[in-house]
Amino acid sequence: FCYDLDGQLQWHRPVDPVRTRLSFGEASSPVLHGTALVLNRDNEGQSHLLVLDALTGEVRWRVAREEVSAWATPLVVESAGRVQIITNASQRVRSYDLQTGAVIWECGGQVSNVTPSPVRFGDLVCCMSGYKGSSAVAIPLDATGDITDTSRIAWRHDRDTPYVPSPLLYENLLYFNKLNSAVLTCLDAATGKPVIEVTRLPELTNLYASPVGAAGRVYLVGRDGVTLVIKHGPRLE
Repeated sequence: FCYDLDGQLQWHRPVDPVRTRLSFGEASSPVLHGTALVLNRDNEGQSHLLVLDALTGEVRWRVAREEVSAWATPLVVESAGRVQIITNASQRVRSYDLQTGAVIWECGGQVSNVTPSPVRFGDLVCCMSGYKGSSAVAIPLDATGDITDTSRIAWRHDRDTPYVPSPLLYENLLYFNKLNSAVLTCLDAATGKPVIEVTRLPELTNLYASPVGAAGRVYLVGRDGVTLVIKHGPRLE
């Protein structure tokens, strides 16, 4: 559904139902870029990426995806003269051309039940997953083709990555927690080198919310409502 800011319905369009693993339901948010509306529909049926005209609801294109259920919201970025839709998923991280739906690059290596959304740092995009394994890869946005296990991957990190929360990129630092637990890691986003090693956070237990950065602080909110605020920087304070 699309409404204007006065609450008047502009258009609506049925979309195919999805059959997610264990009936978890949907969590991938729609993404708006200019007049394009992007929806990632990874599920146990016919997974696909769908792009609509945001002004009319008409389908611009739809491409099938060889994927199972995933819940990551796509990232849309402009780089090297083209607009890329980057999708994080179990089989492959893929970049699609926003205009045509053609795959620009792809990279294997994620684990299952992929939920964290990609984040961009300069000319790199970092994708993570953490259910039944750990994976974080930083991929150059000027990549082409299949770069799985090649030197085109800028860096990898293979421990203590998040299951549900997305990582937080704050300036040059990348913060994330282990699985859904209150265990924090912070990496240098350009190199992937640890800045804050795996550290248990006080007062918190389960984390499903993504961390938020503002005013030189990082805010982490637990499922029980407890909020922990740490100082942004290379030491845990």
